[in-house]
Amino acid sequence: MNSRATPSRRYTGVRSGALPVALVLLFTACNVPDDSKAPADTTDTVGSTVDSETAVPMETGDSGRVDVTVTEETIGDQLLDDSWIFSFDEIHEINIKLENDAWNALFNDPYEYVMGEVTVNGDTLSEVGVRLRGKVGSFRELSGKPKFKIDLNRFIEDQRYWGLETLSLNNSVVDCSFIKETLGYQVFEAAGVPASRTAYAYVSVNDAPYGLYVWVETPDDRFLKRHFTDPSGNLYDGKYIYYPNTGGYQLLDFGEGVDHRFGLEEGTETNNAEIREISAQYKASRGRTIYHEAMSDEINWEALFKMWLSEQWVGHNDGYCLNTNNYRVYFDPVTGLGEMIPWDLDYGFLHDYQWGMNWEYPAGNLAYECFNNAACVFAMRPIAQEFVKTMESIDWVARVDTLTEFIDTPSNADPRKECLYSSGVRERARLRNWAEHRTKYLKAFWNLDE
Repeated sequence: MNSRATPSRRYTGVRSGALPVALVLLFTACNVPDDSKAPADTTDTVGSTVDSETAVPMETGDSGRVDVTVTEETIGDQLLDDSWIFSFDEIHEINIKLENDAWNALFNDPYEYVMGEVTVNGDTLSEVGVRLRGKVGSFRELSGKPKFKIDLNRFIEDQRYWGLETLSLNNSVVDCSFIKETLGYQVFEAAGVPASRTAYAYVSVNDAPYGLYVWVETPDDRFLKRHFTDPSGNLYDGKYIYYPNTGGYQLLDFGEGVDHRFGLEEGTETNNAEIREISAQYKASRGRTIYHEAMSDEINWEALFKMWLSEQWVGHNDGYCLNTNNYRVYFDPVTGLGEMIPWDLDYGFLHDYQWGMNWEYPAGNLAYECFNNAACVFAMRPIAQEFVKTMESIDWVARVDTLTEFIDTPSNADPRKECLYSSGVRERARLRNWAEHRTKYLKAFWNLDE
């Protein structure tokens, strides 16, 4: 039996033909560290944890077609094997269909779901929810190159595509390289942080080409099943609140009186009690020597250290530490402790000073207190040492080169791209330099021994 069933139609090129087999093999070789270098785990070719004993393929019916809407609920506790989606064997093809009323509604209120139809790799799902994504920096209207969020079970209960509830499609309008998010999530994953998998898709709307998109795995119930022993805990969204009528926004952080604004993504409504508890403990212990010990009752320090070190390596200026933005908070039911999950890395790979920020003094309240608390820094240093060893064990330059080769032609052919080809070339060269030197920067920052 194959590791997975083959979808009825597969898209293996971007208008100009299929990607070469040699390139696929090159990516696989570069993306999987050899056993002598990588930490022992069960990671697949895109760096995400997959349990081979619980991940199963989907079977074809008598017609030979795959029922792409099958979910885990119909096959027990086993996870569907969707690793073929979040890989780099192909560039997927996604076509979104919108009727005139839905099209016009998205111009009037882009964040409100409208009903549409989506075809993924030749398989059509009807009555799906479609809305636009992005805010101050990356938002684009339908007349440009917008981000999309497609909620497959918005109007039809339990409708999914290979177990996925939602398709998050990022436009890369602020990332001329087209590879920041893919590379960035791989860094988080390598550090042991629950992180989204990525793929690439050529998107069209009503058959009009919209170009190359980054397909980012949405943190949802299946995401939690992959990363946590008990996935039944509460998952909150910590991204900022945007007010489109005024153009203003509100960043979310603990201890700032905005606990009620954290959105519950998965789990059981508790009036954000867990968020409130972190804020209360933070306010009671900030600025005191007991800060690290006191906060241990509310948060998983080791997990947060790995998250923040990854943000620093990736240069995520728009993440939690530097901008209190683009993060999720998950509360493990086993321990009751909270930890963070990254999101939206298109503003990654930036130096702190480029946004007037400073890693010595993070904006995120939890990180600021930790970075300026002796006991917290003492506890973080050995995690930083292990983090550096992990980063040094992976050839990040080779990954940049492989991703560059993979998306160079399709990104240049993107009819709605906002960057000149020369800008993309320069940006990917800059990322290559970053990949070569960033670990050295962290070693110096944390005063780690050679």
